[in-house]
Amino acid sequence: MPTFAPRALATGIGSMPHMDPRAALRVVFDNVPDVPFWPQLPCRDFRENMYVQYSQELPTVQIDEPHEWIGAVTGEDTLAQVESFYARYLADDPNLFAVGEEYAAGLYALQAEPGWLRQAKWVKGQVTGPISMGLKITDQNLRPILYDDTLRDVLVKHIARMAQWHERFLSELGTCLTFVDEPSLALIGASVVALNGDEVIRDLEEVYASLKGLKGTHCCGNTDWSLLLQTSVDVISFDAYSYAENLALFADDVRRFLDRGGALAWGIVPTVEEHLARETTEHLVERLDAAAGLLIKKGIDRDLLYERALITPACGLGPLSVTGAEQALALTRRVSERVREREGLVTDP
Repeated sequence: MPTFAPRALATGIGSMPHMDPRAALRVVFDNVPDVPFWPQLPCRDFRENMYVQYSQELPTVQIDEPHEWIGAVTGEDTLAQVESFYARYLADDPNLFAVGEEYAAGLYALQAEPGWLRQAKWVKGQVTGPISMGLKITDQNLRPILYDDTLRDVLVKHIARMAQWHERFLSELGTCLTFVDEPSLALIGASVVALNGDEVIRDLEEVYASLKGLKGTHCCGNTDWSLLLQTSVDVISFDAYSYAENLALFADDVRRFLDRGGALAWGIVPTVEEHLARETTEHLVERLDAAAGLLIKKGIDRDLLYERALITPACGLGPLSVTGAEQALALTRRVSERVREREGLVTDP
């Protein structure tokens, strides 16, 4: 596979606050037409919550839509559910793990508008990562299913198959870039959770191995970046607005990651309304340059950093107002345009 060199093109993380999928897609294509993403719409339907979205037919998991609750209930039928799952998994048919339209209206709306993709060089999608999902979903004793060895294995394989289905779906529309979103990696090292680094890498690699194309991971918090940087992931997406200094602590790992063809998605546009209200394109470009400068000072090639860069918001835009989300994507576009013009960056067709 050719090295992924987006040259500071813009894209988004996933969620949008819109109720209408076509309206959300119009904002996406107006601002990030080269690397569009399908919008998750959690305000439209609880089933588009990132944890609910990929929970269909996951053993023991139950959803209470009226109360917007998701959890696991284990009992006498758990073994039968697990056995049924492995039968589906071993059938090796990703279509058995398809996401229903009611769970991902933006994804199916994108499929219905192929003409909007005429400028797209890559089409970005996202699935929920097994670590974050396994910590979010708890059983009736409030124990995360990630701590149950059987359910953890089921969850990882479930996400891997859903990621395969998602990649095949998007690959019919263009060159696919699949992100495995893992916000809970920010909890690594925290006393409130027990996350073993080797097990985290193992689970992520099982999901990555299920994919044939480009794969990324988004973590919007502060984490031990050395774990992700040593995996086979192609793109690491991080909150450069708040945590650039933390990533720079792992400069040697970043250098090796870039040397093997990796790319960084710089989340330089804030996703807090009050921060957005006072930001300008010029200041965010300065902030991006300062963030990149932390790595350049440690010997990483400047041209390489911008060649292997995506420009994004710091996180998903779902919690913002519609106006705020549209402002954030417009800022993302303008920062990308300004950097690309200044650096003379041209993306290969």
